[in-house]
Amino acid sequence: MSVPAVRWVTVGVDGSAESVAALRWACREASLRGAQVHAVHVREAVCHSLASYAVPAQSSSDDFSADSIDDLVRSVQASQAPDVEVRVEVVDGLAARVLLERCEGADMLVLGTASDSPGTGRSVGPVIRACLRRATCPVVVISAAQDPGQYNVGPVRVTAGVGIPAGAGV
Repeated sequence: MSVPAVRWVTVGVDGSAESVAALRWACREASLRGAQVHAVHVREAVCHSLASYAVPAQSSSDDFSADSIDDLVRSVQASQAPDVEVRVEVVDGLAARVLLERCEGADMLVLGTASDSPGTGRSVGPVIRACLRRATCPVVVISAAQDPGQYNVGPVRVTAGVGIPAGAGV
């Protein structure tokens, strides 16, 4: 007797509007697929030392605690897909490395980006580029502007790329 495989969608969550849009999209997609959502929040340590007189810069994700991610996930889950099981994981490490490890065997990896509009001056960051190059599953990149849950506009458009398997010479 075989046990049915568990299907899941991995999503990176950092508390930004873009990651909330990605979480909403992942919950809706998981509901359609009969899958679970694995929300991953990665805390990166500062990898360089500061001069004794320097003050470390605070980023918005520094203030984003494990309790905050649980609250965020519960609110998105309740509004988007109450029937979907969402597992939350907070991990210390390098974001790209952790996300690539956590999406192995997943149906897809969903990430949020600032904008895909021309002229915004913001491009896809290094974490998204690494995930697009090395993920072993499809990668979907969502911008906050594409989030109908927030802005209540039309269907969701996605920018998707299929990851190239690890070790494929990229």
